[in-house]
Amino acid sequence: MGRSPKGDRPLTILLGRNMNVVVLHGSARKGGDSDTLADRFLAGLRETGTCEVEHFYAIDMSVAHCRGCGACSAGRCVVDDDMQRVYPAFSRADVVVLAAPMFWGYMTSQLKTVFDRLEAVASPKHFGGKDFVVFVTYRHYFGSTVEWLQRITSAFGSRLHAMTCRTYDPETERDIPIGEFPDRLEEARRLGRAIGGARSAEPSPCRAASAGARKTE
Repeated sequence: MGRSPKGDRPLTILLGRNMNVVVLHGSARKGGDSDTLADRFLAGLRETGTCEVEHFYAIDMSVAHCRGCGACSAGRCVVDDDMQRVYPAFSRADVVVLAAPMFWGYMTSQLKTVFDRLEAVASPKHFGGKDFVVFVTYRHYFGSTVEWLQRITSAFGSRLHAMTCRTYDPETERDIPIGEFPDRLEEARRLGRAIGGARSAEPSPCRAASAGARKTE
């Protein structure tokens, strides 16, 4: 929980706003470049209030491919796997963070499989009114993921905030650790503050922290 500048009162008392956040991690390397950007974003978000954060690491989850069976038209996916934990968290989230490197010009297959299964909740009720934040690290190309998410968020009445970072030097063929980009790390933190500040200023009532959340920030 954040503190006021004087350290005397929790910021949640001052701001009166709790945010539910879901982070979908697409990298197979925990704590890697895209995860680090997401962490900095969350640090900025925490500066504006209390966040109930749920992390889902696609590489560690048992998620089957979408079957395209259409049974989810009833409002629930019939495949009983780890996506059943994602659906309620995603639906109640104010902020959805996607963090992943680009593999062969697209997001990782693990994260794409998770997103394909969100077809079961593909409606304004579950997608609308959210802030989607995507952190993409790449070598050569990133446009496909950002353009795709822009179409989705626009269609459902949500907002997309995309931050991309090329962590590769084509001249030396060197992969560059995200720690060598302090300006981008600070940009991620500022983005968290900006979104948190805007969310805190909204007239909507406080939302109780979810009892099922895995981590409180």
